[in-house]
Amino acid sequence: MLSHESRCGILGLIALLAAGALLFVDPIAQDPGYHRFADARRIGGISNFWNVVSNLPFVLVGLYGLHRYGRLAQASSASGYLVMCTGVVLVGCGSAYYHYAPSNASLLWDRLPMTVAFMALLSLLLGERVLRRQPVGLMWILILVGAAAALYWSWTESQGRGDLRPYVLVQFLPVLLIPLMILLFPQRYLSNRLLLASFGLYLLAKMLEHLDAQIFLASGFMGGHAIKHIAAAAAVLCIVCAVPTRARDL
Repeated sequence: MLSHESRCGILGLIALLAAGALLFVDPIAQDPGYHRFADARRIGGISNFWNVVSNLPFVLVGLYGLHRYGRLAQASSASGYLVMCTGVVLVGCGSAYYHYAPSNASLLWDRLPMTVAFMALLSLLLGERVLRRQPVGLMWILILVGAAAALYWSWTESQGRGDLRPYVLVQFLPVLLIPLMILLFPQRYLSNRLLLASFGLYLLAKMLEHLDAQIFLASGFMGGHAIKHIAAAAAVLCIVCAVPTRARDL
């Protein structure tokens, strides 16, 4: 069986390789086609109606998480959990704003809270099962790095030489590391079953996003991108519920 240090080394090596690989990739500008969704219908005066309102589940899940905050069973999870749930509420608001008027400028307000939520989750997992003693301020350092990546992308786009590479790293590196943390390190209090369910729902959400047009053509009601929001919110709900409370949730 691998030692704790060896397992930490595996995570560190993957992070270094991922960061190093981006140095050999040319700057990645935002594809203008990203802002064109299959279902762009205006309903009730709201452009891209379903892509906007399908963000409501994020707000509801984030608020539900905040409702549970006072009953958390583990004090060590409190700060990461609180920031993560707050970030999820802001994701719902920022994403709704972006989908109402899609552009690079509005997309920043979708991506900024997303990096906050991702980095808070990463910090929560690192503290729960990887780091024997979590450095003071680690979560805020991770959040600062994530926010800087989103702001750097926005600034480079405004300069006419968009570069998504740092943002790609901070968004997808946790997706690589989190399943490994679940598999390599023993569970302390975060539910492995719910964390794995969340990962499965996240993969489903990405597939729905990719099949946006096909799903809209098949259903005639809602595009895959809107359904993606619902699946992603369900993934977040699994993460929220993976953090135990002292009393049964109502």
